[in-house]
Amino acid sequence: MRYLNVIHIPLARGKKPGTIRIPDLWLADIRPHVRALGSDGRLIIASPLVDDLAGKNVGFSEVEVNPGDEGFEHVALPFFNSMKGYLKVRRDVEKRLEKAVEDCTILHAGYGGHPIPVGQIAWPIARRLNKKRIWIFDGADPFPRMELNASNDPNPLKRWLKRRHYKKFTGFCRQAMTEADLVFVHNEAVVTRFKDVWNGHCHQFDRTFVDDEMLTAPDILQLREQELLDMSRPLRLVAAGRQLKIKGTDHVLRAMKIARDRGITLHLDVYGDGDDLLDFKALASELSLTDRVSFEGTVPYGPILFAELLKSQVMLITNLTAEISRNVMISMALGLPLIIYRNPGTDKLIESHDAGILVDKGNIESLATSLIAAHQDRGRLVQLSRNARALAESNTLRACHEKRMRLVRELLGK
Repeated sequence: MRYLNVIHIPLARGKKPGTIRIPDLWLADIRPHVRALGSDGRLIIASPLVDDLAGKNVGFSEVEVNPGDEGFEHVALPFFNSMKGYLKVRRDVEKRLEKAVEDCTILHAGYGGHPIPVGQIAWPIARRLNKKRIWIFDGADPFPRMELNASNDPNPLKRWLKRRHYKKFTGFCRQAMTEADLVFVHNEAVVTRFKDVWNGHCHQFDRTFVDDEMLTAPDILQLREQELLDMSRPLRLVAAGRQLKIKGTDHVLRAMKIARDRGITLHLDVYGDGDDLLDFKALASELSLTDRVSFEGTVPYGPILFAELLKSQVMLITNLTAEISRNVMISMALGLPLIIYRNPGTDKLIESHDAGILVDKGNIESLATSLIAAHQDRGRLVQLSRNARALAESNTLRACHEKRMRLVRELLGK
């Protein structure tokens, strides 16, 4: 089986002949995929190839590898991130994808890429060549963000064009789901959005970034529980990710101010950079929280980041869109209790496993109440941590890829 994964994430040319530089988060996903394919399978990755990843994978460390040594092949595509750039390389992209699809057993494609998803380009090629096809939503429900982006554009013509693109792309995704031999979805919101075309070849997975090495050891968890139960210390919170208004960091700051006014002292560590970081820093100053909020900047994804996150005791996730934050499963694996805004992509997972405290999205007063309750009931946080850690252990990347490959083998009759 030759399994072609078409993806928009760029790789870079390595310094040594035959090598490429790849974001470590993606490599951590590739390795269990290769293992799940087994000795009779081969993973082929088609993605853009650039000279430098700077600015293209913010927040991720790069690893230089030889694809053959890692058990996969790489098909280099031209990079584009604008309509002008796409039109310039379109024929070359199509030509390279056609050759890759011709040589594969099954195509795995999704919605990623701007302004035209690479998967959307490959999809009709695979249809014409009569190849088996998988359509995937790997975590986000991209449509609310696209709609918001269109609505916020001050230029009437651009706003109309973006809305038109949004409607056409929604229609394409609906068609792809009906045509696909298999559909893999990692977001409950997407299941709901496309319930009219959801059928027996559609399969839902929990989104995960957890590998076995990421899981915090039981003896470390026990020490952390003792620290968490120490009421003499302020509860230490963490918010990590791109610092944008849609991530709700300003909500966290305002909720902390409410808690402080009610006599509860908390500490917040903020990791990440973004367009609205300076606004958040200014707000922390305006709310007189500078002594209780630390802006730590960007830390590369991986063990260094995990060690930094473990300096805190509770993970806050306040996304204002339906995108599933990778921090959900990462915090669970680390044993960090979650306080999280309600999100159709994760509510069912968290509620069914009692793995976090859910707060109505955008309700700052409720968020403050949850922070105060968490500070006062540390035993509840310990239980949430244990539940979440158990869930993460049963929901690793390895388990996800093994389940996917079982479905693929059933489809192919192998």
